[in-house]
Amino acid sequence: MTRPARPVLLVWLLLAAILVSLLLRAWLAPPRGTAFVGTFYYVDDFFNYLGFVEQAQRGELVFRSKLAPASLPATFVNLEWLLVGWLAALLGDRPILAYRLFGLLAVGGLVGSAHHWLARCGVAGDRRLAALLLVFGGGGVGGLSYALGWLPGEHALDLRTGAFPFVEALANPHFVAGTALLATALAAFAAGRRGLGAALGLALALVRPYDAALLAAVETGATLLLGTRGERVRRLSALACLAPALAYQAWLVSANPGFGAFASPLYAARAPSFPELLIALGPATLASLVAVTAWRAGDAAVRQHLSRLALWATAAALVVLLRPVSFSTQFMVGVGLPLLLLAAAGLASLDPRALGASVALLGTSSVVVVWLCMIPGPRTHPPLQWWLVAQALRRECRPGDLVLAPAEIGLYVGGLTPCWPFLSHAAAPDYEARARDVARFYDPRSAPAARAELLARTEPRYVVWPPGPPGDSFGPDQPYELARVVHAPTGTLGIWSRERGRRAPR
Repeated sequence: MTRPARPVLLVWLLLAAILVSLLLRAWLAPPRGTAFVGTFYYVDDFFNYLGFVEQAQRGELVFRSKLAPASLPATFVNLEWLLVGWLAALLGDRPILAYRLFGLLAVGGLVGSAHHWLARCGVAGDRRLAALLLVFGGGGVGGLSYALGWLPGEHALDLRTGAFPFVEALANPHFVAGTALLATALAAFAAGRRGLGAALGLALALVRPYDAALLAAVETGATLLLGTRGERVRRLSALACLAPALAYQAWLVSANPGFGAFASPLYAARAPSFPELLIALGPATLASLVAVTAWRAGDAAVRQHLSRLALWATAAALVVLLRPVSFSTQFMVGVGLPLLLLAAAGLASLDPRALGASVALLGTSSVVVVWLCMIPGPRTHPPLQWWLVAQALRRECRPGDLVLAPAEIGLYVGGLTPCWPFLSHAAAPDYEARARDVARFYDPRSAPAARAELLARTEPRYVVWPPGPPGDSFGPDQPYELARVVHAPTGTLGIWSRERGRRAPR
């Protein structure tokens, strides 16, 4: 192993050990009567992603949204979920395992890209391990404030968002993939490798378009501020290839039913305030100011890289703060990486003990995140029978079959089976109306005629309902029969099938 590769391997192994141990603990020792769903964060988004993975696993190259009718044409291309689907098929129909393995590889790529940035920012080889520990362990003071009871968890952005690399690694492989591609593409542009930067940017636009838009903004700003007249034309022309991909993504979320979830106004309702941003990003921002020492000591290449990191952090923070679009919060993802890289570059140019001290001072939120991931909750550990229903439907479903079930079960159905859930992700375009329909359907006070009306209107192939004799629970003319019974210590559910119960024509 070469000396430059050693810090990358050590930090990647440390992150992998933390993540794998937390996942194994959650999978192997859930509270009695519950099941671990495979993620500690963003359960609804995670299973929405898996809905595309499931389609790729069946051989689809262009995807449909399971938040919209199955009859709509396939229009969505995503390279990440395509690769995860192929990996899931190779692993014998194990999409969650495939996504977690992909996530570990993406973390390795992000660590390698961060190491490259540190080297280009002038950090000496013997200080890069400590610098990487800062980059992948640092955060804000939201975690400490929450642990001490000073701040509600929903306001601790460095706990609940993917702002910093450590939380990204534990929370969401999709975040890691986007940040890794963004960092690598921007590094390529900083090094003058425009073709590679453009190719990585195009791939990024087909993985996480928010990050591709940020790449275009940052590199455009760097070109206009730092480039000569001739360089500006060449660099901007290389960025032009991103325009069609970003235009496609803009059309997708603005005009295509089901994909509006990616730009849902729901995210605007959760927009962070300035005090919340200050608690989350303030310490890393203050530490990043030390990078002025690296700027003064560095050559032109070092300054090119430091400038891009500063522009990255500034652009992302301004979008989150000014909220020019409903999905501005999405730009919070990864904003801590350039801040911590700047901090590491500046501190490494000072006394080496400063790096070690900063790891301890900025690492409190990472410790709190690990602690929180060890506490089972209703989102990460739902009742076992809900999970088993989705597992059973994997064997029953055919592509496009509609399933009527509560929203939580609908999430698992959409992510793990070829079926389309009637109700799942809260960002679906008609979620509120469907939620009211489902609430009335499962209300024990509802008349059978009301349930029959919903079944006749939507014609689901499967209905999740208790397994006892339905009597007239579905109305007298609804042809559903019990297809499968799911037993768990905390309850029993039945899967009722319209296909099995369909009456033969006379």
